[in-house]
Amino acid sequence: MKTKLSTLLIFIVGAVLGAVVSVLLQRTLPPAAGSAEERAAKLEHELKKTRTQFNELSDASPRKRFGNSDREGVRSIARAMKEGRPVTPDDIFNAFKPVMCDLAPLNERMRVIEAQRTAESLAGNFARNYGFNETQQKQLIDLLTANSVSHAKEMTKLIESDQSSMRDYMKAEREFDRDAGVDAFMSRQLSGEKLQAYQAERMQNKSDRVQSDADLQVQRVDGIVKLDDAQRDQMFLYMAQTSRDYDAQMQFEGLQGGTKKLPSNTSRQDAMLSVLRPEQRQAYDAHKQKQLDDARQEAARLGLTIPNDWSPDDDVW
Repeated sequence: MKTKLSTLLIFIVGAVLGAVVSVLLQRTLPPAAGSAEERAAKLEHELKKTRTQFNELSDASPRKRFGNSDREGVRSIARAMKEGRPVTPDDIFNAFKPVMCDLAPLNERMRVIEAQRTAESLAGNFARNYGFNETQQKQLIDLLTANSVSHAKEMTKLIESDQSSMRDYMKAEREFDRDAGVDAFMSRQLSGEKLQAYQAERMQNKSDRVQSDADLQVQRVDGIVKLDDAQRDQMFLYMAQTSRDYDAQMQFEGLQGGTKKLPSNTSRQDAMLSVLRPEQRQAYDAHKQKQLDDARQEAARLGLTIPNDWSPDDDVW
């Protein structure tokens, strides 16, 4: 299992721990007696109670099995675990969604601040290497910040959705391209030797990431089924071609001339399996089953069950 169940649990709790403390502290500060705030708080409490009762009767969402508020959800999950009923990481994730929604504006602002810091560092680098002026630096910062703003809003939508799972959340985080639009922007700002230098640097950085990813995947599979030299070369090429940063112009040293190119629209898993011989596929399937059994045992020790959509070969987990 690429990420242990205990690690996933830490991810869930850690992601919202600060939010929980902030919200609970805010809620424990009572308004002044007899004030308009006190009357409004009472009315809001009654309204929320009525809405909760209505939602419990009308909401048939399969992902809201443990209540509609953070307190109800956590308590229901605790009771389920004590009684030995199945609880998944998704159940815990969804129990904390109300708090995450409450703190979504803060989370979005934090993402923007972090994006601005990263963008300012990159803009300074481009100013030194490619002679960017202040206007160009600001335009680059605005572009990268806009990317993070858009991503933050998409993540908030996932949190607000009753149907989104923790896997959806982790996948969206993993697939976020912080540099979206930068290459097109640089093509408009640079020309001649400076543009060629940028494109060469960009290609080298991507090639390094692709090679590292492909090497890791080949090493993982080789440790399970013992690939021969030809299989390693073919596996490396397939893993490179299914990497997010792959570009057809990339060249890798040491590959034999007989390696075949991957047909279009082939998944990484199918590409990997196509390299294996029948006996190797049997060994690989046995390894996957052991991973599945180990994951179930680990989850059981935590009082959890593994997610229904978990797979040992899924890069998201």
